[in-house]
Amino acid sequence: MSIKHKSVRLKILLAMLVTTICPLILTSLIILYQISQNDREDQKIAQNRIQQDLRIQLEQYLDQLQESSYLIYSQYELVNSLHTISKSNSRQELDYETRLQIKQFYLNIYNNSNIEHILGMYVIDFKGRHYNGFFPNYYLQLESSYNQSLINHLHAPYKTPTLVFDYNSPYNQPIIHYLYPIKWMGDPFAVLTIDMQVQPFTTMVERYNTFYKGKIIISDHDQNIIYHSDHSQIGKTYHYADSDKQSKMIQTPLGSNGLILHYEFQTNPQLIFFRHLAFAIIIGSLVIMILLSILLSYSITRPIIELRKKMNEIEKGNYNARVQILAYDEIGFLSKHFNRMIDKIQNHMNYELKLQLINQQSQIKALQAQISPHFLFNTLQLISNIAAVNQVPEMRIICQSLSNMYRYNININEEWVQVKSEISHIRNYLLIINKRLPEGIGIRIHVSPEINSVWIPKLILQPVIENAVEHGLIPQLNSRKLMRLTASIDYIHSEIIIRLLDNGIGISEENLHQLSSVLEQYHTASQQTLDSIGLINIQTRIKFICGTQYGIQVYSKAGTGTMIVFRLPLKEFNPR
Repeated sequence: MSIKHKSVRLKILLAMLVTTICPLILTSLIILYQISQNDREDQKIAQNRIQQDLRIQLEQYLDQLQESSYLIYSQYELVNSLHTISKSNSRQELDYETRLQIKQFYLNIYNNSNIEHILGMYVIDFKGRHYNGFFPNYYLQLESSYNQSLINHLHAPYKTPTLVFDYNSPYNQPIIHYLYPIKWMGDPFAVLTIDMQVQPFTTMVERYNTFYKGKIIISDHDQNIIYHSDHSQIGKTYHYADSDKQSKMIQTPLGSNGLILHYEFQTNPQLIFFRHLAFAIIIGSLVIMILLSILLSYSITRPIIELRKKMNEIEKGNYNARVQILAYDEIGFLSKHFNRMIDKIQNHMNYELKLQLINQQSQIKALQAQISPHFLFNTLQLISNIAAVNQVPEMRIICQSLSNMYRYNININEEWVQVKSEISHIRNYLLIINKRLPEGIGIRIHVSPEINSVWIPKLILQPVIENAVEHGLIPQLNSRKLMRLTASIDYIHSEIIIRLLDNGIGISEENLHQLSSVLEQYHTASQQTLDSIGLINIQTRIKFICGTQYGIQVYSKAGTGTMIVFRLPLKEFNPR
């Protein structure tokens, strides 16, 4: 695009940048080049010290620990005895010969190996039991929970040795645990633990930490931090985050144990200062030129920019945005008609929203409506009384249950009820059904006490249970008819989860797919479908009352049974 198509503000800005900023940019680039050279030299020095010197020191340290620990395999009888005892379920003491062998092994490591500053050695199995510890200067009784916490630092399949830094140890001082898995026929069954003072290791490592805000980190192959210059970070997951773009990171593997050595440091503050100064010169000059151009064109372009901003707000959905009319010229005329257009759009949207709300309220009332005249309720009461007089208890029970169901349905203004009320309504229905069916239906209801007082939409469970009985359980001829209802609370998502299971004939895969599609597209169902009592009815009510994120899901297998899952909002107060 040619310069003639650019804005006046941009033309002024470009002219001033060309004549004044170029010399400043050239000087700043020279400074930045020198700073970058110094920064690269520092990084090269740090890389050599970490990847060569420190890495070799640490690998030698780990090799010494592993070689000393490996000597336990020279004691075949000792390893065999430990393996046998570790596999027993009961606590068994080592025999005298085994205790003598393991003590001699500890003494050999303590006196003859290159490992220094040893505080204790002991063997623990994967059940948290330890065997004949060796503590030259301490008398310790290791708890099973403490031993198990050490085992947890090893990662399955527990075949790789590891280091554990413990700053709250039973020795009352910071220590290093070296955990070496002991194997029998290739399978680990116990861990040899060597406890050492942490200070010599820290001194060896931190003498290489000479750069600004340097941090030396050792992590395992799962990025779990084993050692960190900041002790509070040990045990966390390692993430390298260059938040200020000034950090450097050097990484190198340590031997074949899967450990990784990291070194993080930041650029020298003096180099950062000069770098920022160079950028400040460039940015400051640009800002000055931009401000000058804005001052020259502000009075002309301000109304157009204001109109553009309001258009962007309208595009994002803020229909309350209006343009302030600052003049009565052509731009003012455009702003006035823009405001009128937005007023008409907003009025139309409000009108459509009101119509939608009225329509939804009408649908909800229609879905809840039940034909339950009072004379039928009174007639049931009369039949119940006659059955009592004529000593027909089963008829009286059926009438009372049916009467309770009609009493529950009479108040159509209630949209929400407590779970215990809905469960009571279900029990009345099932009592009638079991009187109807000779073999009966076995049902188990598991609802914890805290759920009984929670509020859910009214009449959502009984129609589904009725549907399951009529279409799932009654056609089942070869087995006992069983049904189970459970309710639980998902506190993370603030939801109530209700599951209804039956061992009926189930639903074929084709019909289940069709039913699931209809439930997902409940809003497109015909009015005839919505008026029926069934899954579509319940799905529509839940969506209208609770929100579109709630509803029911159906899982079924032909010949096995069906499970229906209700997802409802958690309400512990009366939502009416």
